[in-house]
Amino acid sequence: VNMKKGANFPIMNINERVLSVLSCRYVDECIIGVPFEVTEDLLKLANISIVCAGKDATRAECEVDPYEVPKKMGIFSEVDSGSYLTATQIIKRVIQNRLDYEARNLKKQKKDKDLQNTAYKVQEL
Repeated sequence: VNMKKGANFPIMNINERVLSVLSCRYVDECIIGVPFEVTEDLLKLANISIVCAGKDATRAECEVDPYEVPKKMGIFSEVDSGSYLTATQIIKRVIQNRLDYEARNLKKQKKDKDLQNTAYKVQEL
């Protein structure tokens, strides 16, 4: 995932992702360590009857469609979460909030320093 999507992905570690998937009532089993592209051998070996994936705008940017085989076999289903929020948007929000926080604190530090300098000058008088 990190190689395909970039440095900030995946947000959750492997254990958190597996637990999230397994908590879905429609999921029977979660296989760890599968290749990025779903192959016919994997589908037969694991006895997979349906392959689901969430709608993802960044998937269109991929050079290879990882779900090409399940689509050809007619067992692929794309799921719409109903939410516009993506991991990329969350990451951008976190970064922006951190920058805002740092800027606010720098402003406060400057204000405190100016106040201390003013108090020091008053004491000298």
